Amino acid sequence: MRRQAPRAPAPTIWARTAAQLADHAAERGADRRALLEAAGLAGTGLADPDARVPLAAFYALIEAAVAATADPHLGLDFAARFEPEHFDALGFLAMSSPTLGESFRRMLRYQQIWNEGERYTLEIRGRRAHLGFVPFGPDRPAHGQLAEMFAFDALVNAGRMCGAPIQALAVRFRHAPEGEPEEKARRLGSPVLFGAPATELVLPAEELDRPLPHANEALAAFLERHMSAAAARLPGAAPPALSDRVRALLGERLREGADLGALAARLRMSPRTLQRRLGDEGTSVHALLDEVRRGRAAALLDADMAIGEVAYLLGYSEPSAFHRAFRRWTGVTPEAFRARTRGAAPR
Repeated sequence: MRRQAPRAPAPTIWARTAAQLADHAAERGADRRALLEAAGLAGTGLADPDARVPLAAFYALIEAAVAATADPHLGLDFAARFEPEHFDALGFLAMSSPTLGESFRRMLRYQQIWNEGERYTLEIRGRRAHLGFVPFGPDRPAHGQLAEMFAFDALVNAGRMCGAPIQALAVRFRHAPEGEPEEKARRLGSPVLFGAPATELVLPAEELDRPLPHANEALAAFLERHMSAAAARLPGAAPPALSDRVRALLGERLREGADLGALAARLRMSPRTLQRRLGDEGTSVHALLDEVRRGRAAALLDADMAIGEVAYLLGYSEPSAFHRAFRRWTGVTPEAFRARTRGAAPR
């Protein structure tokens, strides 16, 4: 009888973040105790600075808080409260970095310390920097609130840290808007597009060179050693998930598509083992390929390439296959999405 590989433990987030969110909602009239009960967090030691709670429970708390306050902009309001100390040593590591780009890279390097399940990415493509956000698990209402919190923190709060606002070239969200889209754009200070293939912020790459006023490399080096030790102490601390390694390989060879045998050979395992281990992580090679293509599609369409060329670079055998996939992701054709993007861009 074949032994089943143990499933990875459910991802967690800092308990203090859940406590701060519950406090924020209570200040807006919600019953704090009822919110925590709805999320399965009643009786949890949220005051312990080292405690962690399931990420799924935090998602449930966000959804309960939005319903209780009837505030579709709750995530943006909550993100406006963030201060470096809310992220403990990690926040001070970001603030003491020499540039905005290094601050982002360090936050991403240790992202699992505050949140083990979500993925944040930074890619430089030509003269543009793409900051991406992928939530954990199947689509749910909390994901939209988290995406908007991510955008506010990366644009508005990081701009305050730099001493001047950050103007994004584009803010793209996968989710449909709750509340007035114009209000969300006003708060973010950048053009916003909903129903995009992936959630991402697009910035001029030179924004990453902004110096930070509180830079202190000696302090940053000390804090980075602390963060590295903290990451190693996380329950179940392990090398990067296999799905992340497969995503990276697929991104390098999009035109070849999901060649299971080639991927398995690169990872030094059999195709059957690769499929089984990805299944244990709740995904598959084809699902990951779809995700990587979706994440790249908007950037390629921005580059004014012909649709056929975009389809080729994403590894589709013909433009019609790309059209079908894009409509499945966004509900519109690539041409219509490109027109919407240009309409949302700053003049």
